[in-house]
Amino acid sequence: MSMKSVLKKELESISVPKSDVVRFKRVASDFIKLLKGEGLRAFVGGSLAKGTLVRKSVVGGRAERQDVDIFVVFNYSEDILGLEKILKKLKLPGKLKKVHGSRDYFHVVCEDVILEVVPVVKNRDPELAENVTDMSLSHVKYVVDAIKKNPELAGEIMLAKTFCRAQRCYGAESYVHGFSGYSLEILVIFYGSFVNFLKKFGGRWSVVGGRVKGSGKIVVDSAKYFRNRIEVLRELNFSKLVGPVVVVDPTYKFRNVCAGLGAETFERFLEVAGDFLKKPSLEFFEYKEINVSELKDFALKKKARFLELELRTDRQEGDIAGTKMKKVFDFFVRELERNGQEVLLKEFDYEGRGKSARGYLVVLESVEIEVRGPPIRKSEVGSRKSDFVTAFRKAKGKNAFERKGFWWWKKSVSVERVLEFVKGLEGEMGAGIKIM
Repeated sequence: MSMKSVLKKELESISVPKSDVVRFKRVASDFIKLLKGEGLRAFVGGSLAKGTLVRKSVVGGRAERQDVDIFVVFNYSEDILGLEKILKKLKLPGKLKKVHGSRDYFHVVCEDVILEVVPVVKNRDPELAENVTDMSLSHVKYVVDAIKKNPELAGEIMLAKTFCRAQRCYGAESYVHGFSGYSLEILVIFYGSFVNFLKKFGGRWSVVGGRVKGSGKIVVDSAKYFRNRIEVLRELNFSKLVGPVVVVDPTYKFRNVCAGLGAETFERFLEVAGDFLKKPSLEFFEYKEINVSELKDFALKKKARFLELELRTDRQEGDIAGTKMKKVFDFFVRELERNGQEVLLKEFDYEGRGKSARGYLVVLESVEIEVRGPPIRKSEVGSRKSDFVTAFRKAKGKNAFERKGFWWWKKSVSVERVLEFVKGLEGEMGAGIKIM
């Protein structure tokens, strides 16, 4: 299929029927009227307000609920504390659920819609915003204004989000380290289309032989707040420059909306973007389960060990649970590598629901590694350092040996020993891990 036909067919597939859009707007409007009756100001936000709503996938024969953002605007952050009490006394169209985050928000779970009720504080100066959610209204306005000028951008944004979600590159959550929805909107608006975004974003970067090749940090300043990329890198706070990409927020010049994009996710995006441009296919837009059989075959081919891990936590499902489990998974991987186990492949699988996740590793095992000990300083015989060396040799016995001015020793290692060490820290890390 040609690129044009692939994109046309995919857009038809993910577009929400107008009748459903009208119904979602009615549900949102009715809810906003309830809030208005309590003296609260509220607005529809998110994809419904922008006209970029994507059809939800079908799981177990039933379509997932559609998310509809409702921003409740307050003059002062102290006033937000009363929102929960007001919601509890209203006759809501669904079940109320509190969600913890940098600022608590609420879900009203209806039959096929989840109203995401997000409290925001009105502010005219983004620099004074107490929370990033307080900038949400300006984000919506920026995207809506761009789509009004070029209505085709709505479909292009939908394609970009669907593509990145399918390729596990979408989501600002800490366990994903992917593109946020807003960052993709900015990039598609800047490049003019989904395909141009794939072609031009990445600049000097590419993937060759499974490795990223390139230099320099990608900088996108669509509002042209700064004279050049050097000024961007000089003026933004260092903490906002971590990672391979800087995308200046067109509504606030000192914010990098891609600060949470991780290097691994960026590498994955570059690779699949290149593959799609070479050979367009609808399969790139399909979210697929991790193919365990392929991972096992890869391990067999490399004469390595395949590990399937179960991760669990008692923390709130979603970003908090996912972050805790990903933290344990990453720590386990680092400890394996620190103990001489070569991790050839790793996958973390959590869909944002529940309190358990899966991890998959292909590990080239070692049973012994060489560890450097104290330096050899013969002129210091009789000193405390000499005593330390004596103690070291006594403790390590036949495993101790000299090399290039240092004492070394041979340490027995295994995946199981590393796992036991990590399991001893489960309480501190807020999540558990075991081999299936």
